[in-house]
Amino acid sequence: MGDGPGARRDRTPATRFESRAADWLSGGEALARVMAHARALPALRLPVEAARGMALAQPVESPVTLPPWDNSAMDGYAVRGDSIAGASPEAPRTLRVTGALQAGEVGRVTVEAGEAVRIMTGTPVPKGADCVVRVEDTDAEREPGRVAVFSERDLGRNVRPAGQDMRAGETVLPRGTTLGAGQLGVLAACGLTTVEVHRRPVAAVLASGDEIAPAERFAEVAAGRAIPDTNGPMLAAAVAEAGGEGVRPGIARDTEESVREHLLRGAAQADLLITIGGASMGEGDLFKRVLDELGYEPGFWRARIRPGSPFGFGHLPVEGRASVPVFGLPGNPASAFVTFHVFARPFISALAGHRHPFPPVVRARAGVAMGGPGGLAVYPRVRLLPASGGGWTVVLSGHQSSALVAPTGRADGLAVIPEGVERIGEGEEVDVLLFGRPGWLRGEAGPGAG
Repeated sequence: MGDGPGARRDRTPATRFESRAADWLSGGEALARVMAHARALPALRLPVEAARGMALAQPVESPVTLPPWDNSAMDGYAVRGDSIAGASPEAPRTLRVTGALQAGEVGRVTVEAGEAVRIMTGTPVPKGADCVVRVEDTDAEREPGRVAVFSERDLGRNVRPAGQDMRAGETVLPRGTTLGAGQLGVLAACGLTTVEVHRRPVAAVLASGDEIAPAERFAEVAAGRAIPDTNGPMLAAAVAEAGGEGVRPGIARDTEESVREHLLRGAAQADLLITIGGASMGEGDLFKRVLDELGYEPGFWRARIRPGSPFGFGHLPVEGRASVPVFGLPGNPASAFVTFHVFARPFISALAGHRHPFPPVVRARAGVAMGGPGGLAVYPRVRLLPASGGGWTVVLSGHQSSALVAPTGRADGLAVIPEGVERIGEGEEVDVLLFGRPGWLRGEAGPGAG
């Protein structure tokens, strides 16, 4: 907003927010200030199937021991190890078969020296047996009621001990665990049909500008009379990927009345506001002016990063409830996308209760030289390619102009060129913040914003 056709041109006296001097925080300090306000939202109980992607509000303890008994890891014969010691094709050991057990059958058979019991995978191992000989190392057709064993390779093997998976009272999923398919399997193993999770934070994504056209007005874009609404859908989807729910209160027009209406509507329905554009000092940047009139409490404005240095963070008082955090993102698509992923994404994931809210980080080697001004942390959009010797090679996803959208669509993540580093040469290592759901890679470290 403010730098396209139709931007407001009337002048009013500067407000506190508009006249505020830039803080120029380092990326790391800006992130720390944002995260200091992140508190997990209240919990609710949901059916397990409805909790996918959410974060546990309480640890899960196993009510049972699994498996409940020593069981076979193979189809074969349960035996005592001393009965098959030295067995080979030239000198097989012949054992008397005293019974057979099927999967799920708990028998009262005891295996003595020189005996064997036919057993299926998962079946409880009978008393006295300490290993299971796989069926392919045996021949039960040579002599009725007996089995020949041709190898001792299974001495002491193929018995899964009771409790190898989980024990009663053991914490199997800690608080804050992101519930994916594997975690839902654990909940099922614990017999749970409902689970306590933190609710998803609602983020109102506010775009503004007379020049912005939603998809149903794309003919105006094609005719050169408008620009497409890319930031709104992109950031609403990014909110969902961070573990929240993105809502769109509509596109505000370039009037104070419209901006005020949309801000109040968003604040009434959301846990946080994400404003797009109006982050700089232009005459048409109405977000600052209207926020100030509504009692906005600024936290900081501007960080030493590129793209997206005009990023701001603060709180908007809301009658009858706690103030709402406000993320002021720049209007250029790449700037909005980068500042969201560096600052807003971990905040949303923390509100959603995820144990590891920061983007997953991988180390890769630069396939091309990358650089920027040494006084800023730089976040180029990049692709990851498999390296011939293993690991990853990172290349730019396209031209890095902050006005371009297509390079973002081709990107796998953001390379991190720390503040004070002017160049990362080809072949040198670089960290990459990946785009993915919370909990990936289970890393504890933050994104190294400088």
